[in-house]
Amino acid sequence: MSNTNAKDKYNFALYVPVIKHDKWEVTDGKVHLYFTVKDPIRRFAGWLVKKSPKNHLEFDELCSKAWCLIDGEKSIYEISKEMNKKTKADANDDLRRLVTFIRYISKRGWVSFKEVKSIQ
Repeated sequence: MSNTNAKDKYNFALYVPVIKHDKWEVTDGKVHLYFTVKDPIRRFAGWLVKKSPKNHLEFDELCSKAWCLIDGEKSIYEISKEMNKKTKADANDDLRRLVTFIRYISKRGWVSFKEVKSIQ
């Protein structure tokens, strides 16, 4: 936070996300996250019904694009600007959707935040 204003640290759009979840891949333009099921109750229930518990998640096209743009260098605002070039939608709507997605994956522990950037 060397070159930021005092107010910038409270602006979520200036945070720089970093992917923490390391088991993922891109297939057919969509991101797939893979998980190891450790909960003994879910494993036992899967054993009872002869099915393994769900251990992967597939993002839709927009979420996959956002996930792939998270590189540990771009802020949420910069990612939103890049996505807006592709979607041609309202910039505020794109930012609002991206912030919702980033908060969701942050609460799950799949990303963390490195720093707060200033807008140039």
